[in-house]
Amino acid sequence: MSTTKYISISSQKGGVGKTSINILAASAFHFLAKEKVAVIDCDYPQHSLEGLRNKELEQLKASPEKAAEFQALGQQAYPIVGCTVKEALSIAKDMEGEFDLVFIDTPGTINVPGLLELWKMLDYVFIPMEGDILSVEATLPFAAALQEFAKGKPGSRLKEYYAFWNKHIKSEKQDFYVKTEELFAQENIPFLKSRLEHSVNYRKEGMRSTMFPLSKEYLRLGIKGLIQEMSEIIFHDQAPQAMESTPAETDETESL
Repeated sequence: MSTTKYISISSQKGGVGKTSINILAASAFHFLAKEKVAVIDCDYPQHSLEGLRNKELEQLKASPEKAAEFQALGQQAYPIVGCTVKEALSIAKDMEGEFDLVFIDTPGTINVPGLLELWKMLDYVFIPMEGDILSVEATLPFAAALQEFAKGKPGSRLKEYYAFWNKHIKSEKQDFYVKTEELFAQENIPFLKSRLEHSVNYRKEGMRSTMFPLSKEYLRLGIKGLIQEMSEIIFHDQAPQAMESTPAETDETESL
């Protein structure tokens, strides 16, 4: 039985924050829950995750203070491997048993050679959505494709896919959110209870680190609830280690 769980935070709608949430989730499970995490970035050609890691490594070389701060963590950063979709499948197989969690950042379109085979390698897919009709209209066919080509198909390990709200604005009327969740329930598409709040904090360069633990701002913006809910799904057959608290870098939260 496999001990490695393969996860993708994916969408075919651009701008919904899938890459940022991949960073948040990978970092939370690695630094706070102490799971052994790896990331495969096959979102060609931009390879945003690999590019961010390379940028952070250059910053560590240029800043002795930052390098010392990283050394003081006493924990290595999780590996990020950039590749094509076709290469991702063999790389993922090589990681079997070496890591607890492997996050795979996939392209924003399903018309990529090898993607259907990669979907079958996944255990769970989490689909971020914004509170607008275009995001909903992009998510419905994406979920339908996962159902048609991967979930429950021979040779596939995909157990389930879940939609969830990103960039949620609590001050807005919630009718759209409620009606959308009702629609998804009718379509048998599970919806997570957790919602990530819309906040200018996500734009801050220091908040998108692949090499340092999450700051407390993120935990207050819904990320802690999301990670806990994902953990209950991913590790339903075992008890994952609890997330550790992190010292606050600032006590201010800026929400839109």
